[in-house]
Amino acid sequence: MCIRDSNMFQQLFDKGLSNSTVRYAQRILSVSMEHARKYHYIEHNPARDIITKFGKQGKTPDPYTIEQMQKFMSNVIGTEWEMPVVLAGMYGLRMSEIIGLRTTNIDLEKMQFGVVEQMPFNGPPGTKIITEMAPTKSNDRILPITEETLPYFLRQFDLIERQKELIAASGGVYYDNKLFIAKPDGSPQRRDRMSANFGQLIRHLEMPHIRFHDLRHSCASLLLANGVPLKQIQDWLGHSDFSTTANIYAHLDYSSKLSSAQAMVSGMPLPEAGDFGSRWEQNAEKSGA
Repeated sequence: MCIRDSNMFQQLFDKGLSNSTVRYAQRILSVSMEHARKYHYIEHNPARDIITKFGKQGKTPDPYTIEQMQKFMSNVIGTEWEMPVVLAGMYGLRMSEIIGLRTTNIDLEKMQFGVVEQMPFNGPPGTKIITEMAPTKSNDRILPITEETLPYFLRQFDLIERQKELIAASGGVYYDNKLFIAKPDGSPQRRDRMSANFGQLIRHLEMPHIRFHDLRHSCASLLLANGVPLKQIQDWLGHSDFSTTANIYAHLDYSSKLSSAQAMVSGMPLPEAGDFGSRWEQNAEKSGA
């Protein structure tokens, strides 16, 4: 990848890297090139030409439609992505809530699970044991496990047990953090690595580009499209303030209203525009007479 390539940073975005990660890469390149220029390895710092062109990430990807979500789910069933996609795309969990969800907060008898904590943001690379979780960004919430999603939960529990058995058989160490979504040895997943791997997954499946967090937006948009009020979506997503939900998804709410208007028009056909024109002329002639 050449630094002169104006699409360089967009290529990093396309790999699923976050805006902050790409900005960090840009800063590293700029500092490195400046040192090279200072010690006369190069004549000028080519990264400087990129700095003025580098701004905010482009348009936020559109959330997936129901058809796209169904296609995506059919491709990840039976893979390590199955449960994370269910939790993000159907339940609207944030990534930090997904990798911080503990098995002790899942009650299969009551058919519910609690989103009451999340993975800390400042965990160093290579962390094996989690001693303390962080509180959720907003309201804690209890979500139902439906008959449709129960099989996914059961398969994930089975996967955890198989991973424990394989680690024990190989003489390895299993770090029992009681995490529902974890690495094969039980240690916590890293957000940055999971985001990058998700970007690779999307490209491999040749699906429209989205970030992992956009599965949460897809969940909200599908709820809204099915007539769920914004207040209930707020509770489902765990926004502490209704204005947060309204500000993010107001444009989707307008889209649902537009669909309703179009449905009304199709159910009650209006006269052709030409009819109005001829009647207007007739009324004008009568008035002038």
